Amino acid sequence: MPRSPSGEPVHPALYDPELRWAMLRSRWAYTLRSAFEIRVLRPLEDRLLERWLKQKRFARQVEAMGLPYRSVETYLGNKLELQVDPNALIQQISIRRSFPVKSERRTALNQFIWGGDWDYKCFDFRTGHRYRFIEDIWRHQDDLIESASYYRLMQRIEQGKPFRSHHKGILLNTPDKALAYLNVYVGYMKDMQRHGFDRTLGKDRLGVAIDRQGHVVKVNRGLHRLAMAQVLELGHIPVQVRAVHAQWWFEVTNGEQGEGALVNMVEALRDCRPAS
Repeated sequence: MPRSPSGEPVHPALYDPELRWAMLRSRWAYTLRSAFEIRVLRPLEDRLLERWLKQKRFARQVEAMGLPYRSVETYLGNKLELQVDPNALIQQISIRRSFPVKSERRTALNQFIWGGDWDYKCFDFRTGHRYRFIEDIWRHQDDLIESASYYRLMQRIEQGKPFRSHHKGILLNTPDKALAYLNVYVGYMKDMQRHGFDRTLGKDRLGVAIDRQGHVVKVNRGLHRLAMAQVLELGHIPVQVRAVHAQWWFEVTNGEQGEGALVNMVEALRDCRPAS
């Protein structure tokens, strides 16, 4: 049985052999991209960050480019982690909406400092389909056939367009698979209800960004897990700062450069709260 592009095992009850070649192609592409990132891109980014940290030649240009976010995350580690009330974290941005031009979006995904008006395009996370999906199946956990989510999955089967994701090895082309898929999420939620939020689950940490006012807003990482924490009304969860607005950055770094700028920013993160 093939693995997902990132190497995770697929759920046997949700897999279909029809996905095999699409999954293998995605895995090959992912492997090539990862190899390029590890051997070429990351060493270059690390050198750029080191040049900026020590304020060597072209340091200002490196900061103007937004600082390489992967290197910043590696350098700061858990200093970018915040504890927040998940029920207060309701403002979200969509990378696609905030950076509608593909080239800008691709650039932003490699930056830690984001300029522009991306934070003016926030919306209420609870209106999104992921929150509605989680709230729906939890409400109908004892009879998932009555859920709107099951109804939509069955509609797609009847229309000959079953839900599929070769990235996850999922093809929901039978009623049993549709129920199994929904029960997987219910199982995650029951585990979270018993044991609390587990940061080790999921391939990414819950990503957030800091807007120009210093408020925490959600970005496209860990949206299902945030919805679960909200529906279960957990008290607090850890989130990882993925990016900061350029205006806030310049305000809190207060003219410092290199390591001093990061020290000031990390200190300022302690006062950041979710946007209302």
